[in-house]
Order: sequence, then C-alpha cells, then structure tokens
Amino acid sequence: MRGELSALASLALATPFYWLLRDASYDAAAPYPTPVVLVHGLLGGPTNFLTLRTFLARRGVRKFSSFSYRPRIDHRSLALGLGQTLDAVCTEAGVKQVDVVGHSLGGLVARYLIEIGKGRRVRRLVTLGSPYYTSRLPGQELAIYAANDPLVAAPHPIYGPHGRIRVVPECGHLGLLYHPTVLRAVARYLTSQVKSAEDAWLRSRAAA
Repeated sequence: MRGELSALASLALATPFYWLLRDASYDAAAPYPTPVVLVHGLLGGPTNFLTLRTFLARRGVRKFSSFSYRPRIDHRSLALGLGQTLDAVCTEAGVKQVDVVGHSLGGLVARYLIEIGKGRRVRRLVTLGSPYYTSRLPGQELAIYAANDPLVAAPHPIYGPHGRIRVVPECGHLGLLYHPTVLRAVARYLTSQVKSAEDAWLRSRAAA
C-alpha cells in the first residue's frame, strides 16, 4: 500500500513536466535505434513514463514517442489510432518497426492491435499490468504484472510463451512504472539481441 501511495505521488509530481518529453531525433547510428512508443493507461498521461524514459536513455535507448488519448475504455477504437501513430513514427524515423511499452489499458490497446492483424509495426511489446481477454498473449510480448495489484491479476502461464510473463513481488499497479525490477526487465528485453527462433521469425517479417 505504501508503495502505491508513493507511486501515485510521483505521478502527480511528474505531470507538470510534460515539456521535458520532447521526442528525440532519430539517429540510425544510436546504440539502439529502434524507436519506443509509450502508451499510458486510463486517466494517465505521457509523463507517467518519465522514470522509464530516463532509465532507458541511460542504457542507449533514446528515441521515444507517445500515443496519448482522452479517457475512454474502448480499446478497439484506440487500437486503430495507435496503429496510425506507429505508421507515422516509422515513416519519420525511416524504420519498418518500433517497440511499444504500454501500461494498463495502454498495453491492452497495443495487444489488441496485434490480435486483429494490424500490428506489423510492432517489433516487441512490453505490457505493464494490462488486462487480458485472450487465450494466448502475442509472441513478441513481455507481460509484466504486480503481485499486489488489486486491479489486474497475473494470468496463468498457459496464456503466453514460456518466460514471457513476469510477476513482480511487493509491487502494485502504479508501482510497475517505477519498480527497479520492472525497469531492468524492460530495458533488458528491448535491448537484447535475437536469441530465439521466434525472434528471428519476427525479424524476418519486418524485413519482408
């Protein structure tokens, strides 16, 4: 409970600093040139990811864009808007795919985009405490859940590829945006090289 209150306070304090979130210019020579599109949850905003952006930037990930939306629960309609944003980011950056990190509803929106066959722009997806209404999570998704989340319980391992579902102890729903274990897991997943046949298949699709 104390961790969630701390996370809530951090979110409130970060809100006025929207001006800090200027999207970085796209440099193909950067350590990790793949742009990262951040999708906040219901009632959230781009500043929710200030801590994550700072953490990733220190590890060579410095190209960020945000998909923001007015409060609504219609994830199907929001997914279409996200798809348009991903197309625009890819065009601007001159790349075929981006990585997406979504918190809560934001992760559900991104996952649904993939489920309906319009997620060709998504190289890797990280969801943080995102609801699931499917029998299996997408192959490129790393789903991270909080053990003390009263809003979204972690799914059974049968819902995703082995090793792609993580449950963080002593963490709540908002805490997923700040917990050191989460920050490290996101950075490791986005910056890791191809290590499996599944990732190789995803890369071949992007090159097609």
